[in-house]
Amino acid sequence: MKIQKTNTNSFKESINIASNLREWFNKEGLKNMEVDFELNNVVVAMNKNKVVGFLCYTSYCGKMLLMWMGVKKDFQRKSIGERLLKWVEKEAKKLNLYAIEIETLPDEDAYEPYKKTRAFYYKHGFKRIAYKKARVKGWDDQIVLEKRMR
Repeated sequence: MKIQKTNTNSFKESINIASNLREWFNKEGLKNMEVDFELNNVVVAMNKNKVVGFLCYTSYCGKMLLMWMGVKKDFQRKSIGERLLKWVEKEAKKLNLYAIEIETLPDEDAYEPYKKTRAFYYKHGFKRIAYKKARVKGWDDQIVLEKRMR
């Protein structure tokens, strides 16, 4: 398993993985993801020259923001998400950023896939620091999770 920055082919494979993770990503999310992939940084987990996971991130005011992460269904629960996260943590430390942030559905939301998402981040040291009301009609409220790097 190798974690590397994306190229044109792995970009397309990452979008394909996301499109098959309908529990997490809807049509509007996939459209936004394509734009975010173009404008920001994407790393991929490679297994036998095939993309099996991705993580899109950027930085803002001394912190790293995680935007999108997904792992191919048949590769989930095999530490690929953890390896992607560790890669980004190493990058954040190298850049001397003070924290990593992610927004996700709140703990109050009982939707099972996002219970697993939150559990993943909590397991890896993220703490809830804020609750954000949806800014766009039809969107969900979000919580902000943060992991301090220093």
